[in-house]
Amino acid sequence: MNIGDSPDSLVPPAGDGGDQHESTHQPNPAQLLHNKAKAALALGEIYEANILIRKALELDASDKNIELAKEIKHQIGAKTLAKAQQYLEKGRRDDAYDEAKKAIHLMGECEEAQDIIDQIDQKNHRSKTKGKSVWVLVVILFIAGIVAMVAYYQSFSEEQAAWSEANQEASIPSYQHFLEKFPKGKYGAMAREALKALYEKDEDLWNSAVNPPDKSNLGRYLLAMEAAGGMHIEDAKLMIDSFDFDIALRAGSLEALQGYISAHPNGVYIKSAKNMLTTLVTPEEKSALITYLQDFYELFANGTHKELLSYFDETTPRFMDKTQINKADLYDLFQKNQEGVVEEEITIDTASFSVSKDSSGTYQCKYQLDSHRKAKKEIEVPKKKGKIRLFKTETIVTHYYANQSVSVTLNADKKIEEYTVRVLSSRKETENPD
Repeated sequence: MNIGDSPDSLVPPAGDGGDQHESTHQPNPAQLLHNKAKAALALGEIYEANILIRKALELDASDKNIELAKEIKHQIGAKTLAKAQQYLEKGRRDDAYDEAKKAIHLMGECEEAQDIIDQIDQKNHRSKTKGKSVWVLVVILFIAGIVAMVAYYQSFSEEQAAWSEANQEASIPSYQHFLEKFPKGKYGAMAREALKALYEKDEDLWNSAVNPPDKSNLGRYLLAMEAAGGMHIEDAKLMIDSFDFDIALRAGSLEALQGYISAHPNGVYIKSAKNMLTTLVTPEEKSALITYLQDFYELFANGTHKELLSYFDETTPRFMDKTQINKADLYDLFQKNQEGVVEEEITIDTASFSVSKDSSGTYQCKYQLDSHRKAKKEIEVPKKKGKIRLFKTETIVTHYYANQSVSVTLNADKKIEEYTVRVLSSRKETENPD
């Protein structure tokens, strides 16, 4: 602890404590974004990775950032290809065709995407051929169709009601449901046109929202397309979730994290946000810790060492250079350290005080302190009087001044678990009051 700089002090030599030195090196912002993008890609968060690598490229268009951007683009292409395959399985040829084209654009040559395009072209060709045959069949069955008209008019009112309902909702699912029920109905063409218009609007708004990714544009996309059943609703929500968590993370405040939790109770980062809440140190907590430690030093400086023992558990894992020390030995150590000391003042530099807390409630405090110790010592000084050698007792007063860097670990019960110190500067002055 020293608390001072006398030969009997607890402070290690000025050259000791190098292991407490902290590196000031900080990675550049582009590298941080690159690393986050790489981590997001590894977790399958492709759109999040795309957002981060775009930001990194804006700061540093290095080869490694460009290479990672290509890899992410390829992954997005793979996701687009999967969507094309899903559309093809559901019979949505136009959508499958568009997605396959996008996949080729993103991935370059892609046999799977080209195969989907070829299949659709073949099916469309067969459909046209089949259409001609249908018209021939219609002519042959014209008379029979007259009889079928009766049934048609009976079902017309049902189709009209369904169309009115679909038109009122005006969403992608409502038009899809109508076409599934009345694929060749009177309003089929209108339903397809409305569906096509919604798809185009959906893609236009989505492209505006993610090129580049922007939270306000994502919000506009959700406002316009959530009720309409847009194809990117979940992706938009995930990206907004990521934006909001990033904002809360940068703020690092209780209010910011609580705001994120309130806005995204089921968010992707909700667990991380709640964990961070438990590790935040409020200004009030920090002030209380400074007062707590200042009281500790005042008790030491005043020689009230028995009360100091309340700051420790029965055994302290590491105190100065001691790996294990109990309360009895601590008391002896404090007493020995104060031998000859007549006055002492120890002050915490509050401007340098920093504190962090882990999820178990353990505090790690780092700060600097200044100490001034005044000690008296009586020595025998030889004196010569003629041929006789005499000794005279003199009192020497020494002032010790020290500036120290201190690291203190306090457990959840605010007991000192570890205390290390490094002397930054020191000096001593001696006076002889006689």
